[in-house]
Amino acid sequence: MEITNLCVDQVDVRETDDELTLILSAAGAHIMAIRVRYDGWVDEVINSAGATAPGPGAWTLIDHELCLEMDSKAVAIFGFSRDCRIHLDVDDAGIRRVRAALLEILQCSCFVVDTAEGRVTS
Repeated sequence: MEITNLCVDQVDVRETDDELTLILSAAGAHIMAIRVRYDGWVDEVINSAGATAPGPGAWTLIDHELCLEMDSKAVAIFGFSRDCRIHLDVDDAGIRRVRAALLEILQCSCFVVDTAEGRVTS
């Protein structure tokens, strides 16, 4: 099975009245964003070029490792493999921001979260 491995050293969460977005960056460059648009409750992934695809069908966040299971449309758009693994090289506060944002953004996807704040599954 093919796996895409990425490393992220900065996370940012932005919220407006219309959407909540988690932005993942490395060395100051945007890698991807994961967003929910509240109108219709649509979740999606956006790459650094601005291309958009449906959000992952399943995801895990265990310690500092985030894994996203991309669908075939996202694989075709982004060139990632179906299994996208992201090492989050951020402090505990960054992991807490990622955890909270993803639980809100991807709450309709299957998930396992196991971090210092505890374990949550869907």
